[in-house]
Amino acid sequence: MKKIVLITTGQPATNPRIVKEADALHAAGYEVTLLYSFFVEWAAEKDTILLQKVPWKYKMAGGAPTDKKAIYLFTRIRNKIARVLNNYFGNNFLLAERTQARAFDELLTEAKKIKADWYIGHNLGALAVAVNAAKYNSARAGFDFEDYHRGENNKAIKCETSRIVYLENKYVPQLNYISAASPLIAEKVGNHFPLQVRNIITLLNCFPLYQQPPFREKLPDDNSLQLFWFSQTIGINRGLEILLKALIKMNDPDIQLTLAGNCTGTFKRYIDVYAKKIRDRIHLAGIITPNELPSFSSKFDVGLALELSIPENRDICLTNKVFTYILAGNAIILSESTMQIKFNDQFKVGITFPVNDITLLTEKLKIYKNQSLLKRQRINNYELGQNLLNWENESKSLLKQIQSA
Repeated sequence: MKKIVLITTGQPATNPRIVKEADALHAAGYEVTLLYSFFVEWAAEKDTILLQKVPWKYKMAGGAPTDKKAIYLFTRIRNKIARVLNNYFGNNFLLAERTQARAFDELLTEAKKIKADWYIGHNLGALAVAVNAAKYNSARAGFDFEDYHRGENNKAIKCETSRIVYLENKYVPQLNYISAASPLIAEKVGNHFPLQVRNIITLLNCFPLYQQPPFREKLPDDNSLQLFWFSQTIGINRGLEILLKALIKMNDPDIQLTLAGNCTGTFKRYIDVYAKKIRDRIHLAGIITPNELPSFSSKFDVGLALELSIPENRDICLTNKVFTYILAGNAIILSESTMQIKFNDQFKVGITFPVNDITLLTEKLKIYKNQSLLKRQRINNYELGQNLLNWENESKSLLKQIQSA
């Protein structure tokens, strides 16, 4: 049986994409191990629930606040020292690797212990781990560009930008395959690494069909419009400010908004103060686990994909929001980022509005008050998820790439 090691510097509950890959590879007959490190407290309980049900192996490296505390404290101190040295002395001597990943050494040690055929990194901190482990065990290395890392932060300081470019330039040329979460991210990576173009595939962030809930029919006398948005963090600069301004302007008692995720104190105050007039129509649902998101999303009429055009990564990405809404049978309102315009032109999943245009956003919201039009769009998206945009179809590209190599 072929062995594959998936590596992330985050946690499984914060990265549904790596969990879907692990499931698909295991189902295809590979022996899969997922290596990860502690990243955020709220995900610890979600990890426990998630990992009780998975059929593949997993291991956390580098400790946590409640498990192997001494190692966790040591890696935090090492990471802080590496950051200071990286700022002053540059990227050599593994300073870039140890700055990018708190548990770089521990993840690499665990990866080397597993004699595998493939080592696949998810997120930039895991790139060096995957390549070095593959080299050590004379195996192949892969990497997933869920984001365009060079364009994730338009306010990044010089040493951060230098570190990202250094890590990619050092390790990406050594990869045997690359996946990207959108066609435009794939294009960007190919522009930076033209010799790797033949190894790049687009792997959309679709979700498995077992997560698709039954289609929800609205009652004939239900004239409400239920809006839904989710992310790991509910905060500022996520496109929500423009949405609240539009809802305040409309002041329509039939429109309700539900936000799911970890809401920051700053944004709670923003809602309480700025959106006071419609506060009773805004509902905070807390964090919903990835497996439960499509079912939870199906309770609503319209999913909101409010990507901004800055930084560049947001302009060219396709988030898991869009594919969750499709699987759940939500109509979608999408901001006109470059990638979302292209995606909607191809699949007709909803209606778009120019980023930060309050007037046009209110007009688009009014369109979905038409219950007949809303239902047609919802059915279209549900069937699209059922027949095409699902993980069963999308993961075939991943399996083909792994098997052909």
